[in-house]
Amino acid sequence: MEQVRAKTAAELETCIAKFGDNALFRGQTAHYGEPGTPSLVTSFDRHGCMPSQMLKWGRYATNVLDVFIGEYEDRLGLVQALLQHYGWRSFYIDASSNAAVGAWFASHNYSDKTVIEMSEDCEERPVWLRKKMAQYNFEEGDGHLYILDRDMAARIGLVDLAALQISGYRPRPTAQSAWLVGPLRNKPLPTACYRAHIMAERAVLRDYAVAAGLTETNDLFPSVQEDPILHALLGLPWIEIEGVRDENFTIPAFNRVLDLPEYHESYVKIAWPRTAYFCRAKVGETFDSIEGDSVGGIAMTVPEIVLFGSADVKTPMRFPEVEALIAENGTIAFEIDELIQHANMGDMTLYQKGIGVMQRDADLFEVCELLVEHPGLEMTKAGFNRGWYYRRNADGLWIHEPHELECDCGDPKIHNRHISALHIAEAYLRNPKDFRD
Repeated sequence: MEQVRAKTAAELETCIAKFGDNALFRGQTAHYGEPGTPSLVTSFDRHGCMPSQMLKWGRYATNVLDVFIGEYEDRLGLVQALLQHYGWRSFYIDASSNAAVGAWFASHNYSDKTVIEMSEDCEERPVWLRKKMAQYNFEEGDGHLYILDRDMAARIGLVDLAALQISGYRPRPTAQSAWLVGPLRNKPLPTACYRAHIMAERAVLRDYAVAAGLTETNDLFPSVQEDPILHALLGLPWIEIEGVRDENFTIPAFNRVLDLPEYHESYVKIAWPRTAYFCRAKVGETFDSIEGDSVGGIAMTVPEIVLFGSADVKTPMRFPEVEALIAENGTIAFEIDELIQHANMGDMTLYQKGIGVMQRDADLFEVCELLVEHPGLEMTKAGFNRGWYYRRNADGLWIHEPHELECDCGDPKIHNRHISALHIAEAYLRNPKDFRD
């Protein structure tokens, strides 16, 4: 690996040009590792894993990709790209095919701060909102631009995020000409991947980026008007912060369900009905019945992992604990202490709260979503949508049986997620202690 100090923009341009087109770039304001031996590790290695948050980010990232991108080859890579670029963690290192992007990050320091805003829901009821506002600022000092060999990186794993282009829009990975290297777990990027380490005053790196048209944060972090992925993530429900509201402080305070950093002003005085401020209401305690349930039954609160987790698709579809509950109580609604918004419902007030299981015949069961309507601060309705039907055979195995009344969405992934949730609910019923934090 060559180590070079560029004193002028012309020298920087010469250094970059020397390594041709088959290169990737990564910029940092600080060098980690020994001189001549950089140490680049993933965000997971730097910050550790928070399983509950990882599950939520992964679920929402997958949903956003399903809506805006559709079918794609490297599903894991694109999901990890959203985690990496919108504020969470991944097993990958991010880089760019654009040297100017690397130079911009090598000359600007990241910082964030928590801000508290008072807003109002759609009925003009006051709420406190806690946000993480982030920014990149230029500061004097040295910057570091690393040039990576694309062929060597490909031996580890390389994801070109060109697939995240959305016609007519400019999502963040596209704006940053982003690539991912990995996955890497518990080890730094191998030394063989580096072609050069260019050091320069940050002013030199900044001027190189400016010459390429990168003059402000919005050039690399487009706003919600240009980035539908960001629009969907910022449109997710808010959830009340527990322990804040009391008799002396009656106004509820909320976090975003995903605590992603925001680079643009997002204050609104009065929110639209589609903005949900979830105060942790429970369907079973709020409504006497659930629309679409002709039998009657119970609602049971289950851990969030029931909906956000994923069961092994090879697990046999046997649900004796669920069947026992149905035999005793009728219809079962498994609900979590959260609202889940599907990206294709971003302008509506409908949210998934859980799944429902209804017995339609002696050995026939319907598995569907539990949906709620939640404009602003209130949960106003609860109901089941149409699901898929499953016949229990003599061995107790459930098998999908097409039915004239079943959901006609044509997307088996949706209904497979319902079955995944049912598997996890079955495991929870069998041994709740396994699900304690």
